[in-house]
Amino acid sequence: MRRVLSIAGVLLVSIVLQSTFFPRINLFGVTPDLILLVTVCYGLLYGPLQGLYLGLAGGFLLDLAGGGILGINILTKTLLGYGSGYIGKTVFKDNILIPLVVAVVATLAGEITAFLFLTAFGWQGRFFNYLYATVLPLSLYHLLLAAPVYLIFLRHLNPQGKGRI
Repeated sequence: MRRVLSIAGVLLVSIVLQSTFFPRINLFGVTPDLILLVTVCYGLLYGPLQGLYLGLAGGFLLDLAGGGILGINILTKTLLGYGSGYIGKTVFKDNILIPLVVAVVATLAGEITAFLFLTAFGWQGRFFNYLYATVLPLSLYHLLLAAPVYLIFLRHLNPQGKGRI
């Protein structure tokens, strides 16, 4: 029960920071997707089903808060949570490079998937412009933020107790 409340608090804090604080910083011209980072880190530590559930909840909150087409964030965050959990079963989780690489790959995969769904619904974006103006700067931003988010999870919400790097 404590873990569920902790994760609900992390999701709420993430959505509030993502929608209020980080748009004002505007590093690299993009706003980070904290829900993606939380989902990836949680999936790495807790496994595919837990990552899937957190991605589902986080994507739903993002879709409600952001407007737009309902379901794109739900779908992408759910798939990324499951995928990161699946990767977490096969890698050494105490290596700090693992969440960095997974966060960048998840950012690329999630944004390209979202682009494909948006174009299927009639969005008139150009792929390479989107890639260079949004996806690559967002990947760099997530690379910078993945380590602190993962360390918070590893130290405070680790399934095996207190973790150390």
